[in-house]
Amino acid sequence: MSRFRFRYSLALAVSLGLHAWFGASAFADDCSRFAAARDAYLGQTSDGMTRALEQMARQRQIPVGAAAFYWGGNLLQADDRASYASLAQLTLATYQWQGNSDRAETTMTRIADEHGSRVAALYAGLMFSDDRGARDPYRARAYLAEAAQGGNRDAASFLAMHDACFGRRMALN
Repeated sequence: MSRFRFRYSLALAVSLGLHAWFGASAFADDCSRFAAARDAYLGQTSDGMTRALEQMARQRQIPVGAAAFYWGGNLLQADDRASYASLAQLTLATYQWQGNSDRAETTMTRIADEHGSRVAALYAGLMFSDDRGARDPYRARAYLAEAAQGGNRDAASFLAMHDACFGRRMALN
């Protein structure tokens, strides 16, 4: 009987070890896929706005930061859905600037919370899940879910990837 228990315990330990090994590998794959898709999406989305911002600065012969401030003010005054989407994209472009990640995250969440912009909610969710600013998978998920519930298909895709990556970790907490 004791040999049976020993073999059973050994088989159980090996099985649990293999499950943990392959589970960790799948978890790492899910997280690396999410990170690559997130970074590519954020980069591509902000690149167009960055070029437009640089062009505006050259035309007006002012610093890029001043152009962003001027353009952002005009978008706020317009006070419509399209302007808030553009403001979110402008904020995302400034998120890449050295030392501006916290300010951009705060601005993005305000656009999402105060003006109901689902685009800003998507960007905020992605911003809270990267390594640039404040990493908060719970807030990231909340913003991604809000944008997905509002009909944003990109947010729905990222929410599924976010849950595959962070879901197990968040459930354990």
